[in-house]
Amino acid sequence: MQVFPSINIQQGKVVRLRGGDFKQAVVYAESPVEAARRYVDAGLKRIHVTDLDGAKIGIVKNWKSIEGLLEIKGIKVIVGGGVRSREDIDRLLELGVERVILGSIALTLPNLVKSWIQSVGAKRIAIAVDVKNGKLAVGGWMEEFEKSPNLFLMEMSGFGVKTFVCTDVQREGSLEGPNLEWYGELRKFFKEADLVASGGIRSITDLKALAALGVNGAVIGKALYEGSIKLEELQKFAKSSQA
Repeated sequence: MQVFPSINIQQGKVVRLRGGDFKQAVVYAESPVEAARRYVDAGLKRIHVTDLDGAKIGIVKNWKSIEGLLEIKGIKVIVGGGVRSREDIDRLLELGVERVILGSIALTLPNLVKSWIQSVGAKRIAIAVDVKNGKLAVGGWMEEFEKSPNLFLMEMSGFGVKTFVCTDVQREGSLEGPNLEWYGELRKFFKEADLVASGGIRSITDLKALAALGVNGAVIGKALYEGSIKLEELQKFAKSSQA
């Protein structure tokens, strides 16, 4: 199973939100580049980046930070948060982003997103499946969308998308453990999807439980910043799971 250290950027700093609440933001590092360099130096080269300012207003904002991250030698970055135009997708890919994550726009304008996927290739696109209170969340997790998560995954899978970053928003930044029941259900119904779990992961035991369900990847944020998962532990897990 792949592990993705998480860097959430707000006003150029690394922060975590609790339960998706922008009023409950905690700053963990002043420099996203320095945070990412630490992970890359440890051999964890795939980084999950979210532009929180972009997610909130619907346009990518933290370009300077993203560009700085992509200058790190050997890094592989997947980026989401406010990506709602073809221009932003093209710019991110030209900068060297490995995969762009689309969220709200895929829910509100699926046919437009379908055209983008056909143009840039499904391998360069991931879809965010953000669930709050059992419903899809959009607009920086601040609004609910009336479509079932499973129907959304079916629709995007039909467009050729394989990778889905699945976040239980209520567990985001909580260290309460991942929603194993939900991920188990997703794997049951979407056997061929590349599922990446996010939200609540607090220990290597959680990662092993996700791996046992057949989840392909996991985003690790607060657990690393607060030390409930040590960097050395994550290195060992990553190596053993990819052996």
